[in-house]
Amino acid sequence: MEEPQALAPLGAPSARSQTAHVFARETIRVAILNGQLKGGTRLVQSDLASQLKVSTTPVREALRDLASEGMIRIDPHRGGVVCELDADDLNEVYEIRLQLEPLVLKLAIEGMTEEALDRAAEYHDAMNAAPDSAAWVELNRDFHMSLYQMAGRPRLLSLVRSLQDASVMAVSARLRRDPNQRRIANAEHGELLKALRNRDLEKSIEIIHEHLTTSVRLESAERTNTETF
Repeated sequence: MEEPQALAPLGAPSARSQTAHVFARETIRVAILNGQLKGGTRLVQSDLASQLKVSTTPVREALRDLASEGMIRIDPHRGGVVCELDADDLNEVYEIRLQLEPLVLKLAIEGMTEEALDRAAEYHDAMNAAPDSAAWVELNRDFHMSLYQMAGRPRLLSLVRSLQDASVMAVSARLRRDPNQRRIANAEHGELLKALRNRDLEKSIEIIHEHLTTSVRLESAERTNTETF
């Protein structure tokens, strides 16, 4: 298990008009997504509080939030530990996503409004301008969920959101290794928006299925290459 490491200094919470809780949560989240805090790293509340110049209470709340998203797990003896998905876990996550996300998109398209599409387009523009993989993966999740929420199925949306949370670290790591994948995904998102504006259900489902299948294929190829070497 990796030892704790210093977080990049990001300034005081007040300078960002955030509560200490939100500041701590988002700082730790970004550090995980950009690879600064790798899988297996211990997250000690007192150390994080000292580095972020906040009390331990907002750090404890931040770790609780991140645990609920599946990014860390709470160890009663070691504090927080950054999660790691093994190959089988990740395969299972994508197998379920391939079943659920086409379904939720089908339900969403029935009530899709121009306002929802415009909001998704704003996320898409922000993704094209995202400075790094950590920012991109957060916007990517927001993009998809802004469309899926039009399905009006809260239990289904909760399942999809939890699965996306479970795979977000793997996506971020893959984008750091191959930034070109961001360009490809952004193009696919643009095609999805076009199909949705045309109310082309068949094309929309085809795009989202291919989008997820590509992720599975890339993860599998990377594991094969890693095992080869």
